[in-house]
This record gives sequence, structure tokens and C-alpha cells, in this order.
Amino acid sequence: MKRALLTPRSLALLRMGSLLAILALIVASSAGQQSPEQIYKEASEAYDRGEVARAISLYEQVLRLQPGSVPARSDLGIALVHEGRYEEGIAQYKEALGLDPENAAVRLNLAIAWYKQGEFANAAGELEILRRKRPDDRQSLYLLADSYLRLGKNADVVTLLQPGYAVNPEDLALDYALGTALIRLGKLPESEKVIDHILKKGDSAEANLLMGSAQFEAEDYKTAAATLHKSLELNPNIPEAWSLYARALLHNEDREGAKSAFTRALQLDPNDYDANLYMGNLLRTEGSYEQALPYVDRVRRLRPSAPEARFLVAALDAARGKLDDARKEFEALERDWPDYLEVHVQLASLYARMNLKQESERERGLVLKLNEKAREQMPERNP
Repeated sequence: MKRALLTPRSLALLRMGSLLAILALIVASSAGQQSPEQIYKEASEAYDRGEVARAISLYEQVLRLQPGSVPARSDLGIALVHEGRYEEGIAQYKEALGLDPENAAVRLNLAIAWYKQGEFANAAGELEILRRKRPDDRQSLYLLADSYLRLGKNADVVTLLQPGYAVNPEDLALDYALGTALIRLGKLPESEKVIDHILKKGDSAEANLLMGSAQFEAEDYKTAAATLHKSLELNPNIPEAWSLYARALLHNEDREGAKSAFTRALQLDPNDYDANLYMGNLLRTEGSYEQALPYVDRVRRLRPSAPEARFLVAALDAARGKLDDARKEFEALERDWPDYLEVHVQLASLYARMNLKQESERERGLVLKLNEKAREQMPERNP
């Protein structure tokens, strides 16, 4: 077969044709390429239509083109949190704040993401920063108050909310949080004034919850159970009411009813501290150690420094045969809370299991001393 020969003229034409083809490809590519602004708009529209996975992909595409785009990074965080990808969403919010530390909207979204993940200490930290810059923002006020309540920081709740209560005592969300904190602090006369403001709005579930809380703190558990039951009849979707109702049932020796109520509380709010604490302990005392473990793990994450949480972790370790871990935590608790009677009881038993007779006897002696001290402090009964 003969081969075609390329003349200088034909080579020149071929080269020109190749250049034209390349130029055509470049023009076509440029015409088809969207700007970061166009992709961002498309991502926002996809999110609004509920196409969250597509929105995430498009926001990521924007960030590959413009890594410093705070709106795209923040909106990517929102989309990731919407899909339950909290750690990734939080990472995006943090990067956005690194680029724009004064961005209040991003900081609020970060706090909400921490809150939804049950990381209330981290949420409170971000909200405290936000409130120093925006003290009149109501959303951050309510969210910070609830974070403090969940952390057991009741005195901080009172300090936070009392100024607002003095100005506007008719704010029911504020009244409820403040009343709850006052009751937990044992300041029942002050809490009654707050409850009165709520009662003026009618016989609500929230008012009954606060009254039931006050009755519970006064150790009138039968009345508290009835009042809390009424609160749940008015609104069965308040996890705090189910949790406190369960505790009242426990005091009334209705163990199965309490477990059912704790379960309902946790269905509504998996991060309810008291429900996790008591459910974990109930299962531990029944010998259902593996079933107790998820509740105990969550308690440890929600309030890692709380003595009752640390006690439950150590007690479950002891029950599961993890004696060295249990010993380490109980001994740390003993140093931090030397009058915690049940810690000494557990240590006496634990040391005996570990054949540490001298240490066990020492703990038994401390138990006797603490019991005697408690008897001496009991009020005398009238004859």
C-alpha cells in the first residue's frame, strides 16, 4: 500500500487545523464552566429543594475554587449537620470562624451543632462568646440557659436570667428556665413567684411541671407524681416531665413504671442526663450490665466531672469485673468527695474482692463514721 506524502503546504494546513481545534475546545470549555457564584447559587437552590446531598457536593465544589468563601463553608456546615454529620459540620463552622471570627451567625450555628450533639459545655462556650457581643439576642439567651440547665449549672442560669426576668416577667420561656433552676437550688419561695407568672397564662403543662418539680424537691413524691402526670396529659412531649415523673415513681416504689417513663423521656431526648443516669443505674442493679453500658457511656460524655456520673461509671466497671479501672475512679472520687458515703461502701467491697484486707477494713471504718455523723445531723423528732 502506498503512503501519502505530506507536502510543506499540507503540513501547514494540518497544523493550522490543529490550532483551530484546540482553540475551539478552550472556548467550549470556558463557555461550559460555571463561576463559583453560579455554583453557590445552584447549591443553595438544591438545599432549598431538599436535595441536600447534591447541595453538599456543590458547596464542596465552590470551596475547591474559593477556599476562603465563608458563606459556602458555613452553608456546607449547615447541610452536613442536617444530614447528621455533626463532626464534619462542626469542622466547617470552625474553619469559617477562623476566616471571620466576628461572624455571629456562624458562631450561633456552631453552638447549635454542639448542642444537638449533646456537647453542652462546648455549646455554652460558644454562646458565652456570642452573648458578650450580642447581649440582646434572645435565641442565644434561651439556648445558653438550657445548656447550663443540662450541665447542672443552676446558679449560672439564675445569674443569666434574673436581669431579663426583672424587665419582662411575662416571658414564659425565660420563666420556665429560671423557675427550674431556682427549684433545683432549693429556693422554693423564689420559684413560687415565677410559677405564678406562668399560671396566669392558664393551666399549662409547663406550670404543672414546675409545680411538680417543687413538690419533688420538698420530698412529697406522691403529690409530685400526680402533678407531673397531669403535665404529661396536657403535653406528652416534654422529656423533662417524663424524666422527673419516672424519678417520682421510683420513690413510690414503682420500678417498672419508672423504667417505662425513663424510656419515653429518652425517646424524646436521648441526651436527657437524669434519664440516662437513672436508667443506667437501674439496669446495673438488675445485673443487666451490657444493657446499662450505652446509658452510662452517655452520662460520662454529658457530665464527665459530675460525681454521680463518675460513681456510676466506676460501679459498672466493678460489676463487669474491671476492678483496676473501678478502683482508680473510686479512689479519685474519694479524694474529691471524702464524705460520699456510697463511694466508701463500694471501695470496702472492691478492696475485699482484690484481697486488700487492710484497705477494706479502713473503708468499713469510714462508713461507720459517716453513718454516725449523719445520725447526729438528723433533726430530733418531737415526742
